[in-house]
Amino acid sequence: MILRESYSLFTIISGVVIGIVCLIFYRIFFPLPKMAPIKPLRLVLYLFFLFGQVYIAGFTVIRIIFTTAYVKIVEIRTQISDKLLRTVLVNSITLVPGSISLDLDEDKITVLLIRRTAPTADDDPDELLKGKLEKMMLKAQK
Repeated sequence: MILRESYSLFTIISGVVIGIVCLIFYRIFFPLPKMAPIKPLRLVLYLFFLFGQVYIAGFTVIRIIFTTAYVKIVEIRTQISDKLLRTVLVNSITLVPGSISLDLDEDKITVLLIRRTAPTADDDPDELLKGKLEKMMLKAQK
């Protein structure tokens, strides 16, 4: 009603119908029993943390674009047992500039990694990609 700036019967009825349809889709695609092993407050804190990581990594990738880039496909493993949280982690890795998740198979994640220099033998791709993201997710897992 606020968006249409109208309080007509049609606006009220269509709003109620759209609301009911949204609730039905919410129950189908966001089932609460499957989210039982997740701490909601930690997940909300994770979202704020993720926004910060995306912002910081964006500047790093801008520098890489204007210099030379090294691209490599790596496989990493996660300690997260919950399927939903693993999916959130994979999508988070993709959101952070400089990495694109290609595949998730149980606890193995395949990632396309963009770096400024070629990784050395001392570089750990697990720590480089998951690092703080996985630590925050493990706190969200009950």
